Amino acid sequence: MKKKVEKKQKVDVPVRTSILDKYPILIISLKAIFIVIVFFAAVMYSDGKGYFNPDESNNHTKRKWDSFYKFSKKNNVDVVLVGNSHLYSGINPKNLSNTLGVNAFILASPGTNIADSYYCLEEALKVSEPKLVIVETYGITAFNPYEAKEGALTDQFKSFSARKNVSSKLKAMPYLFKSDNYTYAWSNTIRNHDFIFNDTTQLKSNLKKKKKTKKDKKLYLGRFVRFQKGLRKDVLSKYDSLGSPVNGEDFKYNDYSKKYVNKIVDLCNEKGIEVMFLTLPMFHKHVKNNDAWTEKMKTILSTTDKEWLDLQGNYDSTRFNEKSFENTYKQNQHMTYSGSLIATYKLAEFIKSKVPVELPNRKKESKWKANFYGEEGYFENNPVRKTDKKNKTVSESFKTNNVLLRSVSVLEVKSKKNKILQAIVDTTADMSKCKLRLALSFKDKTGMKMANVDLKYDNLHEVKGQSVFKVMISPVDVEGVRAVSYTHLRAHETDS
Repeated sequence: MKKKVEKKQKVDVPVRTSILDKYPILIISLKAIFIVIVFFAAVMYSDGKGYFNPDESNNHTKRKWDSFYKFSKKNNVDVVLVGNSHLYSGINPKNLSNTLGVNAFILASPGTNIADSYYCLEEALKVSEPKLVIVETYGITAFNPYEAKEGALTDQFKSFSARKNVSSKLKAMPYLFKSDNYTYAWSNTIRNHDFIFNDTTQLKSNLKKKKKTKKDKKLYLGRFVRFQKGLRKDVLSKYDSLGSPVNGEDFKYNDYSKKYVNKIVDLCNEKGIEVMFLTLPMFHKHVKNNDAWTEKMKTILSTTDKEWLDLQGNYDSTRFNEKSFENTYKQNQHMTYSGSLIATYKLAEFIKSKVPVELPNRKKESKWKANFYGEEGYFENNPVRKTDKKNKTVSESFKTNNVLLRSVSVLEVKSKKNKILQAIVDTTADMSKCKLRLALSFKDKTGMKMANVDLKYDNLHEVKGQSVFKVMISPVDVEGVRAVSYTHLRAHETDS
């Protein structure tokens, strides 16, 4: 007999659903976040390794900020100077520090505008407490940070990248760049990713294992020496045949330039810091209609009620000559090393006589002496240590023939066998057309001898109340000064 087969009832088994099916949008979002995290981690790693860094062998903007933070850890910066390339090639901060007895530092970057100067200053004030801020005026011109083109944008990236304080940079970013450029501002990898195709040489150089570079132990205060020689005849002839390449009537300013001038002044007023403005000169034939430029600048600066040293508008043709300026007919002309010294001492005197600020005199501080002793401008403004074995003072407070010698010193010249004989004369008279004659006693292999030595006026280190004279001498052992006199130069001797 056949058994009946009972049909089994179908049981509905619940289908298991994964989180992928339940929350697809969440999963896609998480994947996207993961990809973004991986991307930015790779970018940060690449930035840290410097794989896409540009050639930084001459990145003096980065060097400035590195040195500023290093210097500020042990020293207060008393005078901060902000601006662009006209400033760091036109003022010598070591000479400014040595004549005023302060710590002066230049924070300037090529091609930047007054907005960048403001945010650089704002960051600088987080680590130092200056008494005086000097604003160079070539950055005070019409600009729009959201319409910056390639050249200006590249300069702005360089300045932004060199700064250190993350919170300050985050605050400044929306005011220096349009949103499209935010990532470029922060990352060399993103900014220079085209190295893969266009600059493989630089990329390969960056990928190589670099040797550890020695830390720069030299005192660096923000100057960048570019030009040693002045205008040559071929360029000078262009002024006569072609006229001036710069027209003051072309100078323009806008609301941005006025806004950030006032922001700098307001920031300093809030912190009890004095402010002044500085216009460094170009060759007098390089600029025409400068009065128009001056009047427009006055319009901007007049509302600040701050002092303005205008070395272009009040051009000193007796001091600034063809040797003071870069040999170029291009619009952007900078100063030479010698021109920068003339401008520096004019600035120092202006600060002393015109600017209502009480600067500290650090010349007796051991820390200040340790920083500046033997640096540029030190011996023109400060005495030689008695314990110094390389440099020595051979006479002090010596008076004869109505000439008061403050000091006569023999100074070492780096990488040269000869030495500098320097005399500092206390006087308020103009001795620029004079030479100083010293009757010296010295010792050589045959014994004691006497000789008359003529010293030339040093027109690069002019300080009110004193005159400096110098001459190169062979390394004899000078014992002292027997007599001193000065005579007026003849016509053929006045051309230095």
